[in-house]
Amino acid sequence: MQNRLRPWLALLVSGLVHVGLALVLIGQASRVPSDGGSAARPGAALTVRLVSAVRPAAAPGSTSLAASIPAVATAAPRQEAVQPEPERHYFGADAMTQQPEVAEGLVAGRLLVVPGITPQTVGLQVWISDEGAVERVALDSPMSEEEEQLLLAAFASVRFQPGRIGRIAVRGHLAMQVMLDDTLRM
Repeated sequence: MQNRLRPWLALLVSGLVHVGLALVLIGQASRVPSDGGSAARPGAALTVRLVSAVRPAAAPGSTSLAASIPAVATAAPRQEAVQPEPERHYFGADAMTQQPEVAEGLVAGRLLVVPGITPQTVGLQVWISDEGAVERVALDSPMSEEEEQLLLAAFASVRFQPGRIGRIAVRGHLAMQVMLDDTLRM
């Protein structure tokens, strides 16, 4: 009787070892993401942006949108020496695979309605964050100081779909022509 149990016992041990190995391999496969597998995909990356109380300086001879937007008060620890904010890199049109597009604020992507402004077309340099917010504007066209302030205040509400390199949203620099009018004409 003891001779008949030995083959069954060996078969049982072999089966258990194979099941254990299969479970270990399945566990390893679920930890390594694959293109066609059913493993859980990792979530979106968290982006953290530090805000400082120091504003970037505008280029000489240009009007900056930062001058027309009120400052955001932040509680910062007391520091002995204030470090200047490092210059941010903005990608130009040639570096982006998808250009920034106007999401809201401009009619048909080109017309900005500003009450009290003379109808005209102006050239702008726009710096756009990776979230689509306008961070800075420089005028390429001459206009009166009063109309500049009206334009900059109105342009602060314009939002963009950010430019992209592949699937990643990036900060972009865009040169554009904008038509200005004091009313929306049909």
